[in-house]
Amino acid sequence: MQLKVLITDDHAIIREGLRSLLENKGIQVIDIAKNGREAVEKAIILKPDIVMMDISMPDLNGVEATAKIRKEVPHTRVIALSMHSSKKIVDKMFDSGASGYILKVSAFDEIYDAIQEVLRTNFYLTPVIARMCTNDLGKDLSACKAQTQFNKISRKERKVLQLIAEGKKTRDLAETLGVSIKTVETHRRNIMKKLNIFSVAGLTKYAILEGIIDLE
Repeated sequence: MQLKVLITDDHAIIREGLRSLLENKGIQVIDIAKNGREAVEKAIILKPDIVMMDISMPDLNGVEATAKIRKEVPHTRVIALSMHSSKKIVDKMFDSGASGYILKVSAFDEIYDAIQEVLRTNFYLTPVIARMCTNDLGKDLSACKAQTQFNKISRKERKVLQLIAEGKKTRDLAETLGVSIKTVETHRRNIMKKLNIFSVAGLTKYAILEGIIDLE
């Protein structure tokens, strides 16, 4: 089945440029939306696999639109595509249910990679923002900071973290814990927010450092 994408942006040049790039990769753009409200309406009707979501839009912004789409069409993933690199805005998008965040200055290859990562039910954070959390020695400060926040993770979340770090897929993880896929996604989003780590690789590294899993 061909991947279906809905593009949402209030600038025609962005919409049409992204449509062309995606279609050249064999990705079906089923429609475009000019604002958040239109995106919600079309997502409910068309049920896309991915919504590429701008944030600053008239009528209904990307944060609110993302929350509504995730509520009405839970299987649809949302990737923010924005000019904003503020951590506060990034946090708001992930809190609303987004699975990825990319800056508009990013190369198209990164957008394609983010789509593939999100389709695997992982989260994606553009490296341009991730590097802001890195010091001059290349050490991930967010991971270090997360070590002091371990007590914020509940027992259930620690179990989810362990299974994620062990390479369990979302569906397998849900079956192991006896919960829904949506519940697993909520746990993972909460873990990432509490630790300020937004990639599976980062969570795995953290789990190893904390002794949650061992390297064989």
